[in-house]
Amino acid sequence: MSEMVDRVIEMKPTPRVERLREAFMRLRPTASIDRACIETRVMKETEGEHMVIRRANVFAAIAREMPISIYPDELIVGCHSVRPWCDNISPADGPALEAGQILNVTSSENYDLNAFSEEENRELRENLIPYWKGQGKYERTRSGRALLQFPPELADLLFANPEDFPPIPSMIYAAAVGPHYGHNCVGYENVLKKGFLGIKKESEEKLARLDPEEPEDLEKIPFVRGVIMAMEAAAGVGRRFADKARGLAEQEIHAERKAELLKIAEVCDWVPANPARTFYEALQSYYFAWILLFWETPFQWSVTPGRADQYLYPYYHKDVTEGRITKEEAQELLDCYFIKLNLNQTNKYHHISVGGFKPDGADATNELSYMLIEATMHTRLEEPIIGILLHSKTPDDLLIKACQLCSLGTGHPQFINNEVLVSQALARGTMGGPAITLEHARYACPVGCIELGIPGFDSGYNYFSALCNLAAAMEFVMTNGMSRFYNRRMGLETGDPRKFKSFEEVRGAFRKQVAWMRRVRGITSNIEERIAAELSPTVYESALIEGCIEKGKPRELGGAHYNFNTGVVGAGAPDAGDSLSAIKKLVFEEKKITMDRLCDALDNNFEGYDDLRQMLLRTPKFGNDDDYPDEETVFVSHVYASEMTKQRNTRGGHCCPGGSPLSMYIACGLVVGALPSGRLAGEPLSDGWSPCAGSDVNGPTAVLKSMSKIDHVELLGGVIHNMRIDPAVFKDGNVKRLVDFVRAFIDQKTYHIQINTASSDTLRAAQKEPDKYRDLVVKVAGYNAFFVRLNEPLQEGIIARTEHGSV
Repeated sequence: MSEMVDRVIEMKPTPRVERLREAFMRLRPTASIDRACIETRVMKETEGEHMVIRRANVFAAIAREMPISIYPDELIVGCHSVRPWCDNISPADGPALEAGQILNVTSSENYDLNAFSEEENRELRENLIPYWKGQGKYERTRSGRALLQFPPELADLLFANPEDFPPIPSMIYAAAVGPHYGHNCVGYENVLKKGFLGIKKESEEKLARLDPEEPEDLEKIPFVRGVIMAMEAAAGVGRRFADKARGLAEQEIHAERKAELLKIAEVCDWVPANPARTFYEALQSYYFAWILLFWETPFQWSVTPGRADQYLYPYYHKDVTEGRITKEEAQELLDCYFIKLNLNQTNKYHHISVGGFKPDGADATNELSYMLIEATMHTRLEEPIIGILLHSKTPDDLLIKACQLCSLGTGHPQFINNEVLVSQALARGTMGGPAITLEHARYACPVGCIELGIPGFDSGYNYFSALCNLAAAMEFVMTNGMSRFYNRRMGLETGDPRKFKSFEEVRGAFRKQVAWMRRVRGITSNIEERIAAELSPTVYESALIEGCIEKGKPRELGGAHYNFNTGVVGAGAPDAGDSLSAIKKLVFEEKKITMDRLCDALDNNFEGYDDLRQMLLRTPKFGNDDDYPDEETVFVSHVYASEMTKQRNTRGGHCCPGGSPLSMYIACGLVVGALPSGRLAGEPLSDGWSPCAGSDVNGPTAVLKSMSKIDHVELLGGVIHNMRIDPAVFKDGNVKRLVDFVRAFIDQKTYHIQINTASSDTLRAAQKEPDKYRDLVVKVAGYNAFFVRLNEPLQEGIIARTEHGSV
């Protein structure tokens, strides 16, 4: 690894960056109740007031009182919590407080009361738990509130009793636990250009124009007042850090660090309150605007920094031209910034995009595009997700740099087809609400793992009630709606499959099962959105989204300019496609198997039917450029996309179906029985829209051709395509074959591809000696993770992917 890094980097990371990276690797997870204490106190003090004003008061108090620190070597300051890798316990917005335990629903870590001091334990027992019991979004859902709003036929079918939680088995449909999922990109450019005081001034002018005698204006006043409070408090965060830096400088004995602390104070005295004037100020203000999103809503994933090379380049170019900064100094600042993006323990998957289009259609690549890739090479950590926005005129140099990064075996970067992304954005604008302009479509970027958004104009995604397990839909076709795992009816009754006389009956039943899933998840999603708007409207975040201030309402109530971002994650499309293909071939065309015998084999998980299973496994599979199986996965994709886009949200928008199921493809498989593809019960599903593990045997180019047959534009949320390539392909640093392969990816008009280049031998060695491979990063789904920190099923799922020996 070291030899390869030395070969491809333009400049070596500074000793400071190496020290900060090593300090990060030593961190261990912790939790804090500091934010919860502030939130609880303010909510008590403001009972009876408008909820928007209460939430604005909570944010303002947190911005003024959250404990802050500046750590050794830091040049970019601030943290999402009271310390790095620390969860903010927030009972109102995700984690629930119950029965002597902090249950953190966003993390694999559960913190019992022994994790806190005696004083903190007393605060939890005497104040926090009694006040929040039953009040937060999580507990409001658990209490059965949502259940009461389900149509009787759904409730009777999906719930064994009113105390069931999750109310819908989560790996088939969804878990209704709280709607602040992040997956958005706010208007960072506004902050850089105006500062928070500038946005506050505009809000004050808006408030002055509102007439409380007019009913419509009267409804807007609380939100606009809340924005003014939030912007004033946010503006003061810089001054808090400036004071902290000056205090540390007074005690500092080393002249170099003393000067750095005084520079930090100078920068923070000005931003984020005021417009940024320099590259350093812009980067620090950009980061402040980002961490404040977590101070308002600590529980959210993929809070996207967006198109950093576009936002920051004017400040970099001006500083370099006028001699205020060198490229080396700017690179160190970017490296420090990237390390800061890793300090969130729970809140992850932050996407930075480089390259792509300008609003006028010209290529947007600039010097910072390369420097941001270089920062990923220097830091080689999980975060941020680095996405390369590609199109037919992307410069060769940028693509070569991105492929060099890929060769390092860190799971970075993602390759995103910007031309498909633009088409997706324009298609969204034809489905209700304001039409998306061509300029906005060209400026769109991934705002989660791969899901697109329009920076500063979108309301954000709601994904927690948004899983569609297409493999389960296939199982329901073969069981007349029964779930073998849950041993009760979970799907629609679409007829006894043993009596199906034609393949079209099978396809028709599948369509009905997916339509049923859309109805279930649509109702759940709308319930969650109402709870979000009622209990926890975001004031700070909404103020950074175009439309909210003008409309006088938060994003949860439709304040954003665009409100189409209600997402649904599809899982198991190739599993369903391969199953349909096998049924078509062996049952209805070649007549080698009867539906009756196939159903018996599936009911018994192929025990006693190994000969039949081998026949099924030998049928053609998606991912080999064979039209026969490919057309069935194309069918599954189309049914899924066309059904899910019928779903509307409570904000006036519509659903954007995608295929980025995170690591859920493992868990989704656990609840699905045996399938006609030959897959056994409980085995992992395909990850995203990638071919089922081990089934793509005709090489990577054949996989690309199969993927290109899918309509990637109608899959408005994008779909994941994971691939593994033997690192021997990059022997002696040669990435030309990968460059050519990625150019072919662009030409095939598929949306996304990402490549792991860690060998199977390396991954197996990491399992045996995790300490030696503690910083080995791999691509899991749309996100990266340290391999040795993954659970064994996920590790095995990654190893099981076909390792292609050439491109």
